[in-house]
Amino acid sequence: MSYEQLLDRITVDPGVCGGKPEGGTGVWPRLLEDPQALARVAVEALQVCHFNPATGEDGAADLCSRACYECLLSYRNQPDHPRLDRHAIRDYLLLLAQSTTARQAAGRTYEEQYAWLEERRDRSSSLEGEFLAYIRRTGRRLPDRAQYRPEQDAFAEADFFYEREGARGVCVFCDGPEHDEPGRQARDTLGRTTLEDLGYRVIMVRHDGSLEDQVQRNADVFGPGVS
Repeated sequence: MSYEQLLDRITVDPGVCGGKPEGGTGVWPRLLEDPQALARVAVEALQVCHFNPATGEDGAADLCSRACYECLLSYRNQPDHPRLDRHAIRDYLLLLAQSTTARQAAGRTYEEQYAWLEERRDRSSSLEGEFLAYIRRTGRRLPDRAQYRPEQDAFAEADFFYEREGARGVCVFCDGPEHDEPGRQARDTLGRTTLEDLGYRVIMVRHDGSLEDQVQRNADVFGPGVS
């Protein structure tokens, strides 16, 4: 049974997948962005297949040998009934239920991407270092680039940049105290407004605000984090 078929048999909280499973809309992006989303899907799948998600104990041994219409069988998949066996996926789902998901950028692991960004960030900016370390510590999505100028016609270089599928990316600016100077503010506003007019999303991380609150307000970009 394919993963898509399994999703079709599971009632997933729309908060996890961002839409109905049968439509597919929003499923994959959320599974990639939320480090715990796939684990929650696995827990749901174990329950559907009559297994205790914590122990793997079979809760329907006397009622369901391999598969039944309460778990994997449906009239639509009748040709596959002889091949369906809920026990074949139990151990794999138990592992997934304890997993977290992390993106790989340009073939790099999560830790390799963090080290790559750390090497390229502005070393004179303590706020950039604090932001990047906080993203890593809370298991959120790491930026795709550092010190990146997405448009040559816009005089603005993002401290960190996130790619977006099917849309222009997200520019993150870490504004330390030096950005409070009036002349600097005017230049910042001009460059960032140009980026927004071109379709980029602009997020400003301020030195005088709570890092946790600012990141949480943009959880759709950074992810919800791992508690």
